[in-house]
Amino acid sequence: MAGEMADPLSIHTSSGVPPALEEFIDALTPYLPWENVHELDWCVSLQIEGASAVWAAIDMLLQELILTTGDKNRTKVAVGATSYHGPPSTSFGAKSPLWCKTHQLKYPVPTPFCDKSHDELLAEYQGFLNEHGSEIGVIVFEPQWGSSQAALPWPRELLSSYTKMAKARGIRVLCDEIMCGLGRHGKGTLFISEAWSLDPDAVTFGKAIGGGVYPLSGAIIKKGRDILQTNKCSVMQSHTYAGSSTRSLMTATEVLKEMKNWFPIIAKNGQEMAHIFSYLASISEGMITAQGQGLMWGCMFSHEGQNKEEQYRLKAFATFKKVCEDVGVLPYFVPVGGFMVTPMVDVDVGTIYEIGIKLEEAIRKTRKEMEWKEISSEGETIKAEASTVLPVLATKCSTNLHATKTCTSCNSFVCNSIRNRFMQV
Repeated sequence: MAGEMADPLSIHTSSGVPPALEEFIDALTPYLPWENVHELDWCVSLQIEGASAVWAAIDMLLQELILTTGDKNRTKVAVGATSYHGPPSTSFGAKSPLWCKTHQLKYPVPTPFCDKSHDELLAEYQGFLNEHGSEIGVIVFEPQWGSSQAALPWPRELLSSYTKMAKARGIRVLCDEIMCGLGRHGKGTLFISEAWSLDPDAVTFGKAIGGGVYPLSGAIIKKGRDILQTNKCSVMQSHTYAGSSTRSLMTATEVLKEMKNWFPIIAKNGQEMAHIFSYLASISEGMITAQGQGLMWGCMFSHEGQNKEEQYRLKAFATFKKVCEDVGVLPYFVPVGGFMVTPMVDVDVGTIYEIGIKLEEAIRKTRKEMEWKEISSEGETIKAEASTVLPVLATKCSTNLHATKTCTSCNSFVCNSIRNRFMQV
């Protein structure tokens, strides 16, 4: 309107960066998962999507490790035996359908149907490190799995032991929080690695930070900026337009400014989802297990009862997918044989219970169609655990929660009888 030239909305990264980048960095800094951040020579590499962010984190960590230690033999990357960090054909992760990932090793991990104790897993992991520790530069952990294990969180103490044992051998630790980060885990921090005091050497964040305006993800390393700059090293994993969009940076900045206001809401709705998923596991009579935390929950078809037979289990899963379509609910179906529910951060509690109602209908219909026989009390049905015990509906409304549509103390967003039914587990 003033007749002056406007700043470009996108800049090729070989030419410069948008002015919006500085404000984004300022908004990101308070959320970094490390103490005394201003004393660290940390840096962030902005990427287009999640798989690239993981690649960038590994890229920077390996370069920092070699420059710091002079050890050029640590070129391998360790990933979980059931992990997924992007398209299998081009990314690190457990699957390798098109090519042999010669620089990748797989370490043992807990699974929903694993019979091994934590001590047994630690012993296996110790053996893995004894054999490969000297050649591993980076080890990748997903504190709460996404599609590879249907929202299953790591046991916190076990993950803490895994990370400490890796660090003791000089291995750099990367926490891939593409799916579970940005507060979705419900622990009151942006990154779950901070809430669980994991102190990783790097973390990743995903596209949610850009709110869908433009793809934006990133990798942050705890230290190494100065030595990389001194040696004129750049991030080899990069895109010419990664971090170039003014729109995405401005959106991400506003998302970060707002996030702290949503942490209590995520935690509250996460407790509601814990009750819903515990109830769903209960009424399935052993057909499914439930797991998750915050606003990231999932179910997997069990390996007990009739589900022990793989063909039956696959048919039950296929039947469930069809029934979901019939009843009008669309969870995120995962290849391991289950589904996930990851609602938007600003979801209202009424919608959460509507999802629960439809999933209950789908589970009951699947059970009936498959002629499911209930597993006895000795079965291995896993029930989700809420972090706190929620009271039944009260009469007084919480203004703060009501304003964000998460109030469960009035009838505005959820029916008393529906909520109370889901809590009777």
